[in-house]
Amino acid sequence: MRAEIKSYSMVGGELANYWPDDPTDFCVGMDVTVGVIGGAGGDIFSFEVCSPKWFHKNRVDKPTVARHVLFVNEYDEAAIKLAVHQLVNSVFGETWDEIATTLARYMFWEFEDYDASSPSA
Repeated sequence: MRAEIKSYSMVGGELANYWPDDPTDFCVGMDVTVGVIGGAGGDIFSFEVCSPKWFHKNRVDKPTVARHVLFVNEYDEAAIKLAVHQLVNSVFGETWDEIATTLARYMFWEFEDYDASSPSA
């Protein structure tokens, strides 16, 4: 079983209209909806796209673990989409849960900490 990207979006705005003030100094939240190839719908995976310059200025005053972050030297929507597409395209599994769990190593899966047996679920 393989997955495909159903849609891309930017947290708090429209991806197609976004352009940072400085394409080498930015960080933006993004979501992709990913589902089974040919299937309807999908799950949301979130991540930040940051330039090293922004990360250095804003987060590296001490050792930092960067999970769910895609680093790019300069803002380029096509290159970002290609990188995420290649990641999703490289993942396969016997079940959707296997695929989603693998993708969750790189992006925050909306059901990452979901426990169906929990009373609050």
